[in-house]
Amino acid sequence: MYSAFVSSTPLGASTSSFIASAPRQAAPVVTHNTQVVPTASLADRAREDFARLQKLVSSENVKRAALGFVAAAALATSAVPVDQAQALTTSDIRGLSYDQVKGTGLANRCPEVDSSKGTIKLENNKKYKTVDMCIEPKSFQVEEEIFNKRKGSAVTEYVDTKLMTRATYTLTGIEGPLTSDSTGLTFVEKDGIDYAATTVQLPGGERVPFLFTVKELVAKGNTPGMISTATEFGGDFRVPSYRTGLFLDPKGRGGVTGYDMAVALPGKEADGGEGQDDIFKETNKVFQITDGSIEMAVNKIDVETKEFAGVFVSEQLSDTDMGAKTPKKVLLKGVFYGRLAEDFN
Repeated sequence: MYSAFVSSTPLGASTSSFIASAPRQAAPVVTHNTQVVPTASLADRAREDFARLQKLVSSENVKRAALGFVAAAALATSAVPVDQAQALTTSDIRGLSYDQVKGTGLANRCPEVDSSKGTIKLENNKKYKTVDMCIEPKSFQVEEEIFNKRKGSAVTEYVDTKLMTRATYTLTGIEGPLTSDSTGLTFVEKDGIDYAATTVQLPGGERVPFLFTVKELVAKGNTPGMISTATEFGGDFRVPSYRTGLFLDPKGRGGVTGYDMAVALPGKEADGGEGQDDIFKETNKVFQITDGSIEMAVNKIDVETKEFAGVFVSEQLSDTDMGAKTPKKVLLKGVFYGRLAEDFN
């Protein structure tokens, strides 16, 4: 049967067609002894090699080496939280090393507070400040004009977007004095990493860059002399330009440096045509500062450490491309964290 199988194969056939025509089952073996009769089929030899490899992998030495590797990997990652969505307090974050934080996105997360009840009192004869404030957005929405087919008209509403920026959009280390009077609390932002360049993408594919910030925030609280779960802050802040005056566009034009205008455009700009205003805005770049507002509600309090946390809603404008484009409204929602400390200055 073996000789018949070999002779039935044409001598001029290619190797690939020969393997393809080979049967899937192994060639018959001689049962007088336990030796397998070698075949001329490359497919059969490949199956035999795979069987020997499978037998080698299933040996005890390989199993022990694999178990040792898995145990070492588990030991190396045991200190890192398995669920990245679980709550991380300040002590948990401080207990992590650089290697445990690198590449995990934990550096972009705000600390959380375990307890949810209590009141932090502000004494009249002491000065206080809010330190280590962290503001982490969880959702990004942009105001867009959507055409309603049923009503036959356009409706303006906030739509969900896709975040295009890596985990570098959280504001942290913000601090400033916190004062109290008969009307309530007042927080004034003074220092910290209070801006983050962020870009989101609309459902249609358009990308909207904006500078997430709370610069020069002045927030008023509604609970005089204390911070509790009923405390709410709200106020306005300033939004600087997404780009500075040193930025040069693809045609080499800038705010304080670069060309005054692009080559081949002066004639088009001077003809009094319809696109003259757009060319003028692209050429004459300005550093625009707009306004924004934020509302924060405290829902967690730790009386011992004087930590507080809650949720926020912020609204601001997107980038104007240094005066060349009309900005869009951006709505951000997320969580914040802060700690009350005594100000000795």
